[in-house]
Amino acid sequence: MEFKYLRETQMALLEMAKDVDQLCRKHNIPYWISTGTVLGAVRNKGFIEWDDDLDLCFLIDDYHRMLKVLREELVPNHPHFILYNENRPFPHYSEYLADTRIVRDNLYPVKIDLIKVKSLPNTPEALQKDRDYLNLLAFMFDKKKELLVKDRDMIQKYLYEGSFLFKRERFMKDYIEYVDSLNKVEKDHVFVTTYNDMIATKEVKHMHYDHLFPVKEIDFETYPFFGPNDLEVYLTNLYGKDYINPPPVNQREPFAKKLSKSVFSKSMSKKLMWTLYAMKAVKGSFSLASKIKKLNKAHL
Repeated sequence: MEFKYLRETQMALLEMAKDVDQLCRKHNIPYWISTGTVLGAVRNKGFIEWDDDLDLCFLIDDYHRMLKVLREELVPNHPHFILYNENRPFPHYSEYLADTRIVRDNLYPVKIDLIKVKSLPNTPEALQKDRDYLNLLAFMFDKKKELLVKDRDMIQKYLYEGSFLFKRERFMKDYIEYVDSLNKVEKDHVFVTTYNDMIATKEVKHMHYDHLFPVKEIDFETYPFFGPNDLEVYLTNLYGKDYINPPPVNQREPFAKKLSKSVFSKSMSKKLMWTLYAMKAVKGSFSLASKIKKLNKAHL
């Protein structure tokens, strides 16, 4: 399919990813390309033809080291790059490196995902706690309609206590603290992204240590990035055994509805993003209050 400005977007994403890779190599910060980026590297030797996304994963401590380097050595010295979520009015569980020259849907700078990966003890208790956090996150931020949380104290604390205004953002702050506590890496742990299957239609399997480590080089658009250790297991866990075959033509669409050159300066983009996400936070407060009210009625 033809999609205007798609290849220019892919090249902008590739430029950012190369910059991150070079800084990570300079500072000995491990990372690996993930999800559709790995699939594209294996199936297409680069971007999937219709993809307008690029993902890099980091263990928790490495993630924070990487952000420090980007703040000090990349963003201040690049006229178009910003750390996307630092321009929201409230904290977010992950970060993106964005290029303000190109926008999705007329407003949002295109970006690469810089994803935290949690190291979880492989016990029923730890896995259930993580599922509860993720399910509550998905429910509160309108990613899933059904509330599938077993911990009733968690429901009480985050849904029913305190002011309705910015209730989601208060939970997000605690969720970030929980994620950052999962930084102890053990070989018998399992590994999962910050959001795991929160926005997926099916459950995403946890990765084991040997699936990911040691990371190894894999070419993507002729450039040697680092990827997961066991590509076969990694891709099968995510996409099934038939991952090498593309989806039907009617499913081959970019994430964005539109890609175009930005009409905003870097500073104006940052101000606009702050305003847009502030408005989303207020709107989300009211929509969540409505969902909680419906929950109460359902349990009467």
